[in-house]
Amino acid sequence: MTESILPPNALPSERALELAMRAGTDLAAVGTLLNPATCPEDVLPFLARDLAISHWNSDWTVEQKRAATADAIPFHQRKASRPAVEEVLARFHPQLAIVEGWQANPRRIAHTFEVRAPAGPDGIDASFLTDETAVAIIRDVAAAKPLRSHFDFVHSLETQVGLHMAGGVIAGTMARNDYAAVHDTSRDWSIVWQTEDGEPIQTEDGTDFVEHD
Repeated sequence: MTESILPPNALPSERALELAMRAGTDLAAVGTLLNPATCPEDVLPFLARDLAISHWNSDWTVEQKRAATADAIPFHQRKASRPAVEEVLARFHPQLAIVEGWQANPRRIAHTFEVRAPAGPDGIDASFLTDETAVAIIRDVAAAKPLRSHFDFVHSLETQVGLHMAGGVIAGTMARNDYAAVHDTSRDWSIVWQTEDGEPIQTEDGTDFVEHD
């Protein structure tokens, strides 16, 4: 049979389906392609792309990829909210925390927040926070946060002697779709001793700050 049985106004997809059937192509898997639970593993990334998934990691297990793909549309309904950002951070590490502008000391301007990665004996291990991980966190938070909000990613350290110090591994104010962090080129505050209230300790003559080795 060489003549098409389709009407003249048939859609291109219908004509392609007819050609596939004539060629003896096995179409049994077609009904599984749009279902994250049954989609073949090698096709999952394409299904995730079509669903405009907000986060994807090729190193995930198949189960994690299926779960993330199934959650793509519900996540779009949740994003642009604090719970969505917290959900993103929890995927990386349970100790990553959000501090909104009104919670910060000193208080920050409206619609800003910090993503804090506490280090030290009771915090996040230094080996976890590689440059690649920090960039991935910034990228995923930028995709999940409200459009009007801007944030800094802060890596904070605490000593055991009651004094506190803070240093930004990667700190930058981000627009939602701007995934390039702006590195802070100012003084390295991670080597400056601070009081428990976070105030830098000055030298005796008041002209500089006390630094540790």
